[in-house]
Amino acid sequence: MPVKLVPNIEELRFKAEQIEGLVTPPASVEERDGRRRKRSLAERRQDWHGRVVDAVLDLSNSMPQGVEDYDVRKLLEQVVALRRLLDADPEARDADGEIDLATMKTADIARRLHRRLVHDQLDDPQVAVRMVLSGLEQVSVTDIARLLGVSTRTVRSWQGGNPVRQNAARVVLIAQLLSYLRSSMTAVGVMLWFDAERAQLSGRTPFELLETDVAGAYEQLIDLARGSRAQLAG
Repeated sequence: MPVKLVPNIEELRFKAEQIEGLVTPPASVEERDGRRRKRSLAERRQDWHGRVVDAVLDLSNSMPQGVEDYDVRKLLEQVVALRRLLDADPEARDADGEIDLATMKTADIARRLHRRLVHDQLDDPQVAVRMVLSGLEQVSVTDIARLLGVSTRTVRSWQGGNPVRQNAARVVLIAQLLSYLRSSMTAVGVMLWFDAERAQLSGRTPFELLETDVAGAYEQLIDLARGSRAQLAG
């Protein structure tokens, strides 16, 4: 049974990720995505900036608060600042790094907005546990219980709709990780991901990190999950 979360949240997250992709290397460098085209630097930059503006406007039109949303407003302010820098000297190679700095600031705002959308969706443990159970329905109850750090009896209780009273922070984190991993992995692949040793975690597995420090594991595991999805998608 599909999980109904915040209306259009997946679409909003996708749009935020599009912006982030445009203003993060390699799209934000490497000749502004025009290296193989016979165009001037000014033309390539104009094309790149136009796509950034279109993506930001598309997101703002989809957000419930539109341009009144704080992060959307900051994104619009930043793309205007970028336009001024590009227009100031169209053929410059950004020797002082101002364009790259403005681009990085835009990427930071897009990442912040994306994280907020994820939080809005899955901060509620009840919503989070429904997503976990739905996303891992092909996995045994025993394996789900191990992942969530609870008993199989508790998992069956949650399957029956009972409230989450144990390991709520861990349930929320697992759901957020699944929101990245399930787009490019099977349920079995997700379970293998949690048990694979990672150099980024000093040789530990994501599961081992969960077992020792859920709060401290958040940023590391979210970054790892996003990176894993990007590698598979590429």
